[in-house]
Amino acid sequence: MSYKILSLTKNTIAIWLKVFLTLLLVLPAMGHCGSFTLGPGLGVERVNDTFNVDLDIVRGLYRFDNGVTVGTVAMFGYVDYLDVPDEGRYEAIIGYSPTLSSSRISPYAFITKGVRSYFGVDSSIHYHTATFGNRYILNERIYFDSSYRHRNTSDMSWETGTVSFGVGYNISTRFSLQFNVGTTWGDYQGDQAVLALISRF
Repeated sequence: MSYKILSLTKNTIAIWLKVFLTLLLVLPAMGHCGSFTLGPGLGVERVNDTFNVDLDIVRGLYRFDNGVTVGTVAMFGYVDYLDVPDEGRYEAIIGYSPTLSSSRISPYAFITKGVRSYFGVDSSIHYHTATFGNRYILNERIYFDSSYRHRNTSDMSWETGTVSFGVGYNISTRFSLQFNVGTTWGDYQGDQAVLALISRF
């Protein structure tokens, strides 16, 4: 257990240090415009209807006023099944989410470059994803979110598609709770449920 905690701490610090340094370089050039959201979350994934993976997720996104969005996500999966190793996934994100005036609809698109590593194992897998989604604002408190995500890699058989649906509740102008469920198919099948607390700065 101690090596898991150490690995989790080291990887989390490394990811957020890179994000912080990137923002230090980018923000002055953009005139400090835009907004930053931070979304830690907890979830579970049922894989091939055989075992569960407990998920810890931290996502940070910076959206500029022109709609360009950059960020990162770190996700850690803990498995209690035979010799399946625990793992971490780390993604760099870039995308676009325009603001449509007088509209309740907010579309978005992201591409990511990621790496999947296994705790206690000196190996990793590089992959990429593309996500297309839409957010619908019902009222000032409640919104809905839907997306499709395609993932692929040349390192192994791990091509998948994922459809996700979510509902969010704005606790205040600074904080929201969002609950998502998703289904994955392709080189493996899975069902996910994630609850995230989103903070806006």
